[in-house]
Amino acid sequence: MAVAIELFWGNLSGFMTWNLFLAVIPCVLSFILFAKRSPKRLPINPLWWFGLAIFVLFLPNAPYVITDIIHFVRDVRADVSDNGIIFVLIPQYIAFILLGFQCYAISLIKLVQYVDWLKLTRKITLLEVSINFICAIGVYWGRFNRLNSWDVFTNPQSVLQDAIRNLGNPNFFLGTIVFFVIFTSLYYIFKWVNLAILFYWYNQSKQAAT
Repeated sequence: MAVAIELFWGNLSGFMTWNLFLAVIPCVLSFILFAKRSPKRLPINPLWWFGLAIFVLFLPNAPYVITDIIHFVRDVRADVSDNGIIFVLIPQYIAFILLGFQCYAISLIKLVQYVDWLKLTRKITLLEVSINFICAIGVYWGRFNRLNSWDVFTNPQSVLQDAIRNLGNPNFFLGTIVFFVIFTSLYYIFKWVNLAILFYWYNQSKQAAT
């Protein structure tokens, strides 16, 4: 159990806190960027468009947390007792992954609701699926090419080189498809759960008001 607790704090003070921070960024931005304001049109403020670019670049960081399951495999291979795995590591990784993907679900839900509010497209499902696919590519770049969101600004040449190199790598297409299926499936589960909770809360609030 002592080894499990040591790993717990090591994970928390290491990659988990950092990756959750990166996952929270698009979530926070979604509440700022996609607030329904008057007039009902896309903002013309350059800062809004810059914020949107940051949102898009950082969005893959939220579903990226799922790939951190590889650290769990590493932790289990350490000298950890069964109780340490069951009562310490498994709950930690479940909470970590759920929080990270919840940030992704909220970010995408807010974006989709905003686009629907502005009537920019009727093909909402296509938009959601497309974003999931783009994020799957971004997560592959992050996990296997070890690229960061800010590399688009700080090291664009490396990003372009890796993008071209991936086109000749069968693992890129396989990995992207696997990530896409996982992200899309989980997104709709999270979306339905979130909307169901909001619907329930809204009805309860309405009944309390009357």
